Amino acid sequence: MIESYVLGLATPEERAEVEKYRARYPEIEAAIQKCEANLEAYCFDHAKPLEINMWDNLKRRFAESTDVTGVGHPYPGTGTLVHDRKLVRGAFSWGRVAAAAVFLLLVSVAGNVLLYQRYHRLKDDYAAVIHRNDLLLAGNNAIRDTISMVYSHVRSVAAPGTRKILLKGVGGKEGEVTIYWNDDSHDVFVYTQHLPPAPKGKQFQLWALVDGKPVDAGMLDNCLGFCRLKPVEHADAFAITLEKEGGSPTPDLTQLYVMGNVAG
Repeated sequence: MIESYVLGLATPEERAEVEKYRARYPEIEAAIQKCEANLEAYCFDHAKPLEINMWDNLKRRFAESTDVTGVGHPYPGTGTLVHDRKLVRGAFSWGRVAAAAVFLLLVSVAGNVLLYQRYHRLKDDYAAVIHRNDLLLAGNNAIRDTISMVYSHVRSVAAPGTRKILLKGVGGKEGEVTIYWNDDSHDVFVYTQHLPPAPKGKQFQLWALVDGKPVDAGMLDNCLGFCRLKPVEHADAFAITLEKEGGSPTPDLTQLYVMGNVAG
């Protein structure tokens, strides 16, 4: 960005940013001066020196390549009559001057192109670094959110009034799930120590049994390990069945996997 600023290629926003920081940080000002000095040294190192008598030679060749014709008229500022002059191509050729000018222009353009390409490479590298930093920041934020959620869950589980209810496999089915239920806050947390993966198109559903009637307590959707489900006000027991994806209003008792009483 400093090279772009020195070459005059920076955008107004980039120029404002460089000028803000060059006034604040001596290192930035030193970097700008160093860049200007390097560009100046580059120009002097690649400059072609002019001949000492070049101007005299130009005037002499110009005079030799003219032919005086026409009607006389006063030369401006002198009052002396001179003749109109008609330029003709002679020994001196303006093509050499034009070629030299084009050569110097090409050298300047080539230098600017190289510097511009280097600027874009540095700009792309800078953008890549910023992107990696953004990914790291997003990852850190996700980890922080996860830790915060786990800490909140642990606090809820450890809160006074929380009951630990163990659900074991029934009907020859294997499974073991722990329910943490708080009588006061009605929070329900599920810890799946062992539960087989649900087949495609199926989901496990938690039920709270209240006076012998099942009440939906939520779906174990992508519940790997520890998760929070629907709050439950009253419950005599908890059970988990395998239902169709999205849940069911009533449990399929033929697909009952685990069950446990609140009283132990």
